[in-house]
Amino acid sequence: MGSDYRHTHMRWLLFVGLTLSSFLFTGCEKGSLGVKNGTVQGYVYEFLTNKPVADVLISGKHATQNISMMATTGADGKYTLNNLEPGSWDIVPSKPGYFFLVASETESAQKVTATIQNGETTTAPIIRMIKNIAFMKGTLKGYPVDAVTGNPLSNFTVKQTSPDEQIKSKMFESATDFKEGGWTGLEGGSHDYQISADNYQPTIVQAIKITNGVTDLGLIKMAPMTLSISGTLRNLPGYVIGQDQTQIDSGNWSFWAEASGKVVATNSATVGESFKGTVVYTLNGVPVTAGQVSVKCKIRGYDLTVINPAVSISAQRPSGTIAGIDCDFANIEPIRRDLRVVVQSGNKPEPDNPSAFLEGEVARVYVRQGGQDVVPYVDVVGHNHMAEATFSGLPTGYPLEVLVVNLSRGYISGGKSSVLLQENGDSQYTVQVLLTVGGGPG
Repeated sequence: MGSDYRHTHMRWLLFVGLTLSSFLFTGCEKGSLGVKNGTVQGYVYEFLTNKPVADVLISGKHATQNISMMATTGADGKYTLNNLEPGSWDIVPSKPGYFFLVASETESAQKVTATIQNGETTTAPIIRMIKNIAFMKGTLKGYPVDAVTGNPLSNFTVKQTSPDEQIKSKMFESATDFKEGGWTGLEGGSHDYQISADNYQPTIVQAIKITNGVTDLGLIKMAPMTLSISGTLRNLPGYVIGQDQTQIDSGNWSFWAEASGKVVATNSATVGESFKGTVVYTLNGVPVTAGQVSVKCKIRGYDLTVINPAVSISAQRPSGTIAGIDCDFANIEPIRRDLRVVVQSGNKPEPDNPSAFLEGEVARVYVRQGGQDVVPYVDVVGHNHMAEATFSGLPTGYPLEVLVVNLSRGYISGGKSSVLLQENGDSQYTVQVLLTVGGGPG
């Protein structure tokens, strides 16, 4: 009986052992003990430069389990997450001053995803980050020049005027220094700047973005401060000034200033009231930075006239008026041209209506301006009902009046008004005057 009990007990132990063995081997083959952990590797690059970003904290979190792993990128931007449970892993980068901008092969802007199946090493999508502009350091460059003369500036100051906690300034000895070297180490972000220099109006540029690299303002045209030049033009003829001596046609005048062969001020002259052949002019907007200017004018009926070839402007004279830049026209000849007047009878001779200019009759030809003779009159003798009179050296650019009177029969006359001799031209200018009873300029 004891022997039967022992045999039964042994068989029971064998059954339990086989059962446990079955569970053990089945679990190792199909259960959790049969799948191996894996590794995820990846890279982090800077978006703009495509350079690796070091010291990025990489956080890996299992998609379904409460498991997290962490790693840090090296100098080559590479990271490795080891001993990861099988499944999907969400990988999120973090570094102060940087944003996770975009990842390749994924539409998520928050993470990249890698999957571990059975012990393999998986490469995660590339992570691209961009530096927060507030943490960037950049360089500002530009090339300031005189807006009128085009000369590059020297000894000017560039001031960062915003934000309030970052106000600072830097002086540059030359425009080339600012163009080539620039202002380095500026904080990233949006800033306003002011460029200022002696004898110039400050130039303000706003909302300039400073990032990693160079921000170039390009050509900066600085408006110089200006002054006026005034003077008197003497001994001008009455037809230039105007008959009433007060109303001056500004279209007849043009004043300007030149520096180094370049016009630096023009179209801003005013002509004041005239008195006995004198006129006062004022040329505005002359840049104080020009140093020395030549003042010139063009008056209708005259060639270009140099009023003063060298007017010096002091660098310490940022405003006001330089007076006394005068010119005497007593010895300046106007542009002159010849005029031919063809005098003819205004009617065809008939038995009951004889010619207005008979053979041998004398006609007197006048050339006037404003009722005054411009040149001495000329007498001509009729032949074949006509005659010609020639006048030399008449002024150009202003209306003339031609009057012809038949001296043999004073009631017969004729004329021409608004005869304008052009400045350009060397040939004679010809007009026709028809004589009639009681005729006149028209």
